[in-house]
Amino acid sequence: MDDMQLKELEHKEVLYHQMIDLYPNNPKYLRRLVELLLQLEREDEAIDRMRQLERIYKNRGEKGSAKSLKELRHSISGSDDTHSGTLNPFLSGIKPEAISMLMRDVKRIQLNENETLIKQGDVDDSMYIVLDGELAVLVLYRKKKNPTLVHILREGEIVGEIAFLEGRSRSASIIANTKASVLKLSSKWVLKCLLKFPEVSDYLRQESEFRKHLTAINGNTTLARLPDEAKADIALHAKTMHYPPFTVISRSGKKLRWMGIMISGLARIVAEDNMGQSHVLEPIKPGDTIADIAALEEETSAADMVTVTDTAILQIPVEKFKSVMNNNPSIKIILLESYAKRISTTMVHIKGNTE
Repeated sequence: MDDMQLKELEHKEVLYHQMIDLYPNNPKYLRRLVELLLQLEREDEAIDRMRQLERIYKNRGEKGSAKSLKELRHSISGSDDTHSGTLNPFLSGIKPEAISMLMRDVKRIQLNENETLIKQGDVDDSMYIVLDGELAVLVLYRKKKNPTLVHILREGEIVGEIAFLEGRSRSASIIANTKASVLKLSSKWVLKCLLKFPEVSDYLRQESEFRKHLTAINGNTTLARLPDEAKADIALHAKTMHYPPFTVISRSGKKLRWMGIMISGLARIVAEDNMGQSHVLEPIKPGDTIADIAALEEETSAADMVTVTDTAILQIPVEKFKSVMNNNPSIKIILLESYAKRISTTMVHIKGNTE
């Protein structure tokens, strides 16, 4: 490789580092950076980035891509580096000093199949890394008898970061899906690491948001039926918005750029009949969808929507929602059928009030 080619590759490397900073969950730029690092014969850096890419593929539900990448990584490194490879999806890109701090005073825990690691509602600040096996993330939603499976945690993934970061009770139960082992991190040293190394905190917050998005999606009766890959895709592109009481979220006749899932709080729909009279319809509660059909049909809102309490809504961009629904026609049909029932109920409600 001559100097001109080397400079060109190094220039591209800087460019892709910048793109990854802007779009950390987009595998395209990370994949290209891996190719460049291999061309530059910097195999150790390429392997670290490959582990990071594996984690993204796993979160998106792309198991085949993750497996192929892992096999390629092993062929390059010349070993299956089981233990270091387990830690690196979480630690990839983190400074050695940060890794050293996180690994102080750790404890390995073995779990049998169906053994509980974390129970929903408990209060503690323990955080773990999965070393091997699978852990099921289960959430017991209000008014449901049995918990819902919202995620499977595998090798290299972090466990318990939401309660640690937010200082609240456990939002889910974590149960061994197979025989598994985890590494329990010291709360004291994790906290010191987060204060000293912002990149560790940034990663944990991104992972925390992704998990909360998946939980909201799985709490919705219709979207929970989507394939894991589609749910992960939505979770990566969604964002959570918070509204105080008596905020107008949407107005009749206006287009929303998103469809939503109510995470917490309460909202009301206020509709007008042909006589110009206003009617307050059934409340929107946690787990309900918002503007789903308007997003699919590119229609404007048919009524005003107002929050009643402090409210959190998971908002999914219209184009992403349409793309996922078009790729899953059976779910789209279920949505349309649900919408027809809602319209029927609304008409009965308005007619009853006017009569």
